[in-house]
Amino acid sequence: MKLLLVILFSYLLGSIPFSHIFARLKGKDVRAAGTKNVGATNALVVAGPLIGALALMGDVLKGCCAVGLARYFSMPDIGIALAALAVVAGHDFSIFLGFKGGKGVAATGGVLFALDPVFAILVIFLWILCMVVIRYFIPSTILVLCFLPVMMWMASWRAEYVFFGAANALLAVYTHRNDLKRYFAGQELTIQESLKRYRGSR
Repeated sequence: MKLLLVILFSYLLGSIPFSHIFARLKGKDVRAAGTKNVGATNALVVAGPLIGALALMGDVLKGCCAVGLARYFSMPDIGIALAALAVVAGHDFSIFLGFKGGKGVAATGGVLFALDPVFAILVIFLWILCMVVIRYFIPSTILVLCFLPVMMWMASWRAEYVFFGAANALLAVYTHRNDLKRYFAGQELTIQESLKRYRGSR
């Protein structure tokens, strides 16, 4: 029963749409502008750097808190992994937004930082390297998230966390499916082009 409550609370925590909430404080609606994604990147584009930073912090903290909550209640590794997956799923399919939401990248980052900060920093460095080489944000993100369970396995993480990495990768592919379609159709902007467009809209 305790495990189910922790998973449920983690999902509800993940469902808090910080990007939507903070953007609303500035009179903006991330669901109706920009990419229409309820995430920190779109909050940045729609409502500016401060709102984007606040949304990012909120989403990262959701992941950290879910892992911290599971550890506080002395959950086994499978309980921690399920709480981590639940908070990302909550972000992706928020009960407060009709089971719509963001794409779970920042929440995943929060989970990784709570599990192992050094490993999380290495993942971020790999992500940055991928963006430099590939020059596209979405493919770089998906590539790193899909490689995450492999990295966990190579680093001798317990099977429960490798399962989290694999399930999280599937969620990421699903939530980014339209972005991937645009990329393979040659319609996705490079990071440099996206920055130019953002600066032009300011």
